[in-house]
Amino acid sequence: MTSLYEPPENFSQKAKEEGLVDLKGTVFKPPTLKAGHKEKPQTTSTQSASCNPTPSKHSTRHSNSITNKSSTTKDINEERKQERADQVEERLVRDVSCVVDQAQPTDKDKLKLARKLTQKISQNIEAVIGKGDEKLSDRPSSTEGAAYKKEIAEFLEKAMPWLDGSLEHTLEKHMYPRISALLTAVSKMIEHEPADDDGNSIDWYRPILPHGKTDTKPKYSDNANRIDVGLVDCPTDVTITAPSTSNYRTLFIIIEAKRTSSKADTEEAYAQLFGYVRHLYACQPDRRFVWGLICCGSMANACIFTNYRAYASPNMDVTTPGGREEFVRLLVGWSLCDLRQLGHDETISSNFKLNCLEIKVPTSNSKSKHKTYYSNNMVVSADRLFSSHNRCFAATDTKPEKRISDDNPMIYNVVIKDTWAMFNNEQAPSKEKASTDYDNDGNDDQSSLPVGTAPWPSTGFEPARSARCEVTILKKIRKTFGSIHMKGRYPEVVVGGCVYQPSSPNNMPDCTREVIGGLDLEQQLTSPFCLHVRYAMSPVGEPLETVRSVRELLIVLRDVMKCHFEIFTRCKILHRDISNNNILLVRDGNDDVHGLLIDFDCAIDSSLVGSNRRPERTGTLPFMSVANLENLPFERTMLDDWESLLYLVCWLGSYGINDTVPRRDDACKLPIRDWSVGQNVDKIADTKRYHLSTDANFSNFIIDKFNTAQPGYNLLQAVVEELHWTLFFNETIDRNENCRGSQKYRLKASSKYALIGGFRGMGISRNQIPSEDIDPFVERTKYAKEISEQLLEVLEKYVEEAKKTN
Repeated sequence: MTSLYEPPENFSQKAKEEGLVDLKGTVFKPPTLKAGHKEKPQTTSTQSASCNPTPSKHSTRHSNSITNKSSTTKDINEERKQERADQVEERLVRDVSCVVDQAQPTDKDKLKLARKLTQKISQNIEAVIGKGDEKLSDRPSSTEGAAYKKEIAEFLEKAMPWLDGSLEHTLEKHMYPRISALLTAVSKMIEHEPADDDGNSIDWYRPILPHGKTDTKPKYSDNANRIDVGLVDCPTDVTITAPSTSNYRTLFIIIEAKRTSSKADTEEAYAQLFGYVRHLYACQPDRRFVWGLICCGSMANACIFTNYRAYASPNMDVTTPGGREEFVRLLVGWSLCDLRQLGHDETISSNFKLNCLEIKVPTSNSKSKHKTYYSNNMVVSADRLFSSHNRCFAATDTKPEKRISDDNPMIYNVVIKDTWAMFNNEQAPSKEKASTDYDNDGNDDQSSLPVGTAPWPSTGFEPARSARCEVTILKKIRKTFGSIHMKGRYPEVVVGGCVYQPSSPNNMPDCTREVIGGLDLEQQLTSPFCLHVRYAMSPVGEPLETVRSVRELLIVLRDVMKCHFEIFTRCKILHRDISNNNILLVRDGNDDVHGLLIDFDCAIDSSLVGSNRRPERTGTLPFMSVANLENLPFERTMLDDWESLLYLVCWLGSYGINDTVPRRDDACKLPIRDWSVGQNVDKIADTKRYHLSTDANFSNFIIDKFNTAQPGYNLLQAVVEELHWTLFFNETIDRNENCRGSQKYRLKASSKYALIGGFRGMGISRNQIPSEDIDPFVERTKYAKEISEQLLEVLEKYVEEAKKTN
């Protein structure tokens, strides 16, 4: 068995023997796949055949995921490139003066030391580069002092072309060793400079070192992109040597360098950095937030990436004494601050002896109350740059007695979900321009950027007010249903609450203010305030893609939609994100399956006043309803989720229900591909309206294109045909002709209707449609419950049909 929890390259033997150490991003090893490769159902290598598989959502960042099966590697790369450019334009806040301040120690003594070291190191640099009259400080031993000064001088001489600005006239790659040399020199000076008046060296600090190789592709990447310079935050008892290799599991910061500080180069540097940071979130299970750094010509900018924004410091011009000192202040701060200030989670640690994580799950919203769980399987990674950064771990509350291995597998009894929930401000959040969900995973970032309309709450806020947290929804369902009804069809919360970072000097839960609390009131309005929450849930399921037959698929879908119906009719809670990611199956001891509906992050409680007055664009792109895609201004209903289910079954029918179905040669040419590929969600909505508009269209574009290599594909064709008819051409509501179809109609004086929307090429803007136009999607909301009951009957019918044929 290959350990997922081996220490980083330069961990000391002492740290290995002690076993429990700070995680520092060294645990989870995500799969590295290339286009066209197929990933087996994601289960842990330590799993025994007798224990339940773990719940999992395929990482949408991999080209083989269900939602990316319609795209080529070129498609994905182009979409991500455009996404990065859009994110820089829409989500980067520049010239934020408090960014470097966030790296400074919160402990008064450490802060005093940091200021002293910054001043002394800056003086040393000025002395070496000839910009001042200061001299390098002497060490107690003259021999040691001479060697130290020589070493520092050599490093700074190597960095000189960057510090004097001459590198703007050379190749970009020539910047990498110069930047690395300055970083190494500062780290060595932190180690050797006197920390007190008696000449004693610092007794504790964290070396921040560049990797030995620059312009390299880190391990565990899902693309071929190469980073310029990677930094690691090393353990304190490691000899200061640059690590020889880089991987996204151990990287602390990535530096993107450009030859000049022109606007074009700066924008490109930010865009590339945004792409690299996404990997850090995905590969490091303890990453709360991420630092980044760009060096364009002589200008350096530090960045803090939060859930929904990136904040960049003002320019640090390294050709000036002031710019160099600010750059040194940043590096010294990183070396002396608490681990949480680097973006790591102090409540997640790695036990190398047992080959697992130890995760503290709150038992309430109190700082001191928690329960320890053990996990060796992160089944959902935070692979979106801007999102709630959901992570899920298959775990157990029983501490392993010996090292986890193939011969001693871990038996899971809960799933731990770690996420950042939006705080429920007094005023409802407004919306910025909606952004396209290029990775087809809209539930994470709501497919648009929420912006607060009120300043963040003070340090004395009440955590229980966070109504956007899934826990609130699940607890209401459990209270309404009791312990028996729909048991095992939705997650039940075992324990959970707000996460507190132990080293935080403030008695408040982990939140956006803990990440970047120095923002002024105007800057706070640029991003929602989020709370870090974590909870353990049961039961434990496995991905939808592990179904073995169409019969199992239909049983799971029937169970999930029955649960969905009961939750809405009895609890008034609408899920709003039906997708392959959020439907799991649970296999019992007799090998029978049932469905499990998960992830209520996008759910709304429609019983609350005003909860649905401003519908959000939510969901997973190929499966989003037309109303969601067009962001239509009317209340969402169960029919939106049923529409998503129809799209999901069509997708599975076209590309296969699991990995045993051969990939078809024309996968990237199917008409259904237009449901996910493309940057304009309105165009995707128009395409769906057109495909759904008639029986002939639906058959020609969708049903007739099902993958015939899929056993039972003809049964899936029958299912989607009847679901389509029941949803869009329901004969029982023919008394209202306005409900039929998927196209908008214009009411004429003759009481006849003329088709006006949905067909591509008609040149009619949605904003030009007058008030008398009829939209069937709007009209059908009046009959949502009645149609939903009939759709359930359709699934029940075909479940019985499937049982007869298997």
